[in-house]
Amino acid sequence: MRRNKSIVISYMNLRTLIGILGMLLPVMCFAWSLIVNNKKVLESISMYYYTNFRDIFLGVLITFSAFLITYKGYDLLDNIITILIGVSGICIALFPCENIEVTEKVSFLLLNNSQTSIIHYSSAGLFFTLLAYNSLFLFTKSKEQIIGKSQKYYRNIIYRISGAVILTGLIGILIVLLFTSKRFINKSHIILILETIILTAFGISWFVKGGLIIRDKKLTTAST
Repeated sequence: MRRNKSIVISYMNLRTLIGILGMLLPVMCFAWSLIVNNKKVLESISMYYYTNFRDIFLGVLITFSAFLITYKGYDLLDNIITILIGVSGICIALFPCENIEVTEKVSFLLLNNSQTSIIHYSSAGLFFTLLAYNSLFLFTKSKEQIIGKSQKYYRNIIYRISGAVILTGLIGILIVLLFTSKRFINKSHIILILETIILTAFGISWFVKGGLIIRDKKLTTAST
């Protein structure tokens, strides 16, 4: 019994750690800009790949993705979704977005910048879409019927709000990329702001999932 409880606690700590890493990335990018980059904030998190913050950026993103790949959920669909999120996160790291100021090939497979950019944006789209799906449809599952305003009831509210915020942020990024100018993006930092909001919502949902907040009085995995 004690061993099983220890496994449950460790597993919930992993969920919390996933949320922390997700929220940590934009915070670290912003801190690096203030401390190292003469307070110059870049247009998106992805653009930090082309700075001396690259190693930390890749380390956090790949570690975060590896945790998602090893995470085991309720069923096969849950596992497939988290694995796909993890794989797409690794692709985001290994295949950077295009930077017109960089002419040499920089991706994992030394593809042309336009090719690696396609992989990057496709992976990012899948990454954010599945994050929203995860919060909206997987975290809200329960092996027990939800009766009244239980802790699970309140957790589901946060999961759905988080999922809606992630989805709204993703739509906002698409609208900005399709209908605004490069100058507006650079000046407003709107992409970076939306990415930060998305990852914050993601982190909050995993904090709840890990039992950091709104946890049951009795530690169980059935209703988390």
